Amino acid sequence: MLRFYTILLMVLVWGPVRLYAQEQKSLPQLADDAFARQEYAVAATLYSRLAERKGNKASLKLLGKTAQCYIEMARFTEAGYWYLQMMERPDCPAEIQLLYSEIQKNIEEYDTAKIYLGRYNSAGADSIMQWKNIMLAGCDSALLWKKDTLNLAVENIKELSSQGADWVSGMMKAGLLVVSNGYRKMALSTGAERNPATDPRVNQPFFKAYLFKQYTKGGIVNNVLEEVLPKVLGKIPYHVGPVCFNSREDTLYVTLNVWGKDMADRTKKGAVNGKRLMSLFWSVKKDSVWSPLEPVAALNMAGYFSGNATLSNDGNILYFVSDRPGGQGKTDLWYSEKQADGNWGPPANCGPVINTRFEEGFPTMNEAGSLYFSSKGHPGMGGFDIFRTTGNRAEWSAPRNLRRPFNSGSDDLGFVIKSNQYEGYFSSNRRGGGGGDDIYHFMDTHITEKLENPKAGKPTPPDTVAVTPVPTKTDSTIVNKLEKLYFLYDYNSAVLLTASKDLLDRVAVVLQQHPEWKLMVRSYADSRGSDKYNINLSALRSYAVIDYLVKRGVSSKRMYYENLGERELVNPCGNGVPCDESQHRENRRSMLKILY
Repeated sequence: MLRFYTILLMVLVWGPVRLYAQEQKSLPQLADDAFARQEYAVAATLYSRLAERKGNKASLKLLGKTAQCYIEMARFTEAGYWYLQMMERPDCPAEIQLLYSEIQKNIEEYDTAKIYLGRYNSAGADSIMQWKNIMLAGCDSALLWKKDTLNLAVENIKELSSQGADWVSGMMKAGLLVVSNGYRKMALSTGAERNPATDPRVNQPFFKAYLFKQYTKGGIVNNVLEEVLPKVLGKIPYHVGPVCFNSREDTLYVTLNVWGKDMADRTKKGAVNGKRLMSLFWSVKKDSVWSPLEPVAALNMAGYFSGNATLSNDGNILYFVSDRPGGQGKTDLWYSEKQADGNWGPPANCGPVINTRFEEGFPTMNEAGSLYFSSKGHPGMGGFDIFRTTGNRAEWSAPRNLRRPFNSGSDDLGFVIKSNQYEGYFSSNRRGGGGGDDIYHFMDTHITEKLENPKAGKPTPPDTVAVTPVPTKTDSTIVNKLEKLYFLYDYNSAVLLTASKDLLDRVAVVLQQHPEWKLMVRSYADSRGSDKYNINLSALRSYAVIDYLVKRGVSSKRMYYENLGERELVNPCGNGVPCDESQHRENRRSMLKILY
């Protein structure tokens, strides 16, 4: 699949591809034409056929273009095959070893990547040697992080997985902002498109912006996916990139092509190979009516990319991505400050602590003073890695890699945390997903502490906190009045039953009366299903408890949890042991312990 960031950075848009006079063109010409149009799937097929036909006489240029096509489609194994063919040639450029190493990082073969990085000893340009050193540092870190993954629940959201690319843009009060090219034919509340406009390079629809909402009714979680402001964005003919709202949600910022003008770089013959650069637009709501989209003149620069806007918590600073002159490298993070008249001031670069010679993008603002972004220029696990930094404007702390499970050898981006401060989302095209860019959900009551220190977010071992002050008889009586601090679940469910909610209501009252007390939640599953599935199910049960208590005024920071799956069964009903439903039900439980 063509990486969507390339799509946003430099979008090629042309009319229906005209194949006139094609019969006069040779196979190499057809392949080069497809490559020039960035139709990489077509070009890869043609180049592969040429390379196989020529065998050992295939040129390095031909092999390199074939590999590049597969890289653009994120098919790294096939790309690696063609780079290996190149490295068998005595005249192969030394830099191909670096490209092959990068592919090995993408598929998380870090030891192999280090071998080929070590073979590159050419006195190349400073930028190339810096690239090598960054990749080496990333391999060393990734090998350590694979052994020491943060212990928290991360799951692919199946409801949001399409055959296309789906990725996180930001948050609204009502739900998650998503950008996708895979939802346009779906029957949404805002309608469906039978024949949506298609980007010929990937033969998939153009991207659109959506809002994903969830609500619970009758104990059942309902999912709603709808277009964002269809009256404003619905008629746009090309890609609709990331969208961002201010805190009042009466101002929209969106990354768009500039449409309605002649495309640049037209070829004299054949299909149009036009180029459109993305720019920032905005719309303002007044008296419940949204104004027509207009370019944000102060932030755009002719001939350069400007997009992916995000706002500071107070709304006075806008951060965005651009490849304009004056930056550190390919794409940088920039910022602009709101002026007294409500307009945006001249952009300034966020500085060399964040920005590198390579690519930075996908900024999001989450907890106060914290900026998350993706980068290929800081040591990472491969592709775009997500980083966290604190500060503002051009003053930032050293970026911290979020490690596994947030980062992988593939592209990871769009990290957002919900207002409850323990639940969030990010996007990745990692292996094991739906094939393209998928959206992942995570939950942890101490997420920000763990991002700073992976060992944080745990009570004093084994499961109690220091006794300060010594609990009184009254304290013990209060806890005892709660009776048995555990409850059960239906099969394959994390939905709280009425009796469970009654107990949690009483727990919430006690915790509100004693703000220094904490709570440990241990959740379990029965033995049916795989170990991994049961761990994930017990995690959902822990967070059903935590979410319920948070909604009743208990801070998530006061709660700890353990997801134990089918461990510590209360009866002999282990794997392969015949048991009836009532016996299995005894093991589907959450157990609570008040820590005081």
